[in-house]
Amino acid sequence: MTITRSNPEIHIDLSLTTLQAFCQLMLQISLIAIPVYLALFMLAIPFDSNAGVKRGLVLFLPVVEFSLSAGLYALGFLTVSPSPSQTEFAPLERLNRPTIRRKRLLISLGSVSFFLGILSGSLILIKAHL
Repeated sequence: MTITRSNPEIHIDLSLTTLQAFCQLMLQISLIAIPVYLALFMLAIPFDSNAGVKRGLVLFLPVVEFSLSAGLYALGFLTVSPSPSQTEFAPLERLNRPTIRRKRLLISLGSVSFFLGILSGSLILIKAHL
């Protein structure tokens, strides 16, 4: 029977890698959502040149929300842990926890913005057909 000890450095590296991959995936999905919404919008709603500024801003709101979520995911993707040369004397676990918290916060904010973009885009497209 062998007793194994968990190495916290490996767990931190794996969680940072997982968060990094998730941010990259959601960044791509957020950027793809913009042309998909615009294509659905063009197919679903007839062109009206006299729609007005307020209606135009409301119809443009999901694009802004998708762009905001893409920006937040990009910040989460670009957030990196401190370099090893700066952290020679401090334990790795303590230094990477703020990075993980920052990434999780950016992922949470990006997910809320992405959800609001989906919700508002769906409501606009459904309202256009009613």
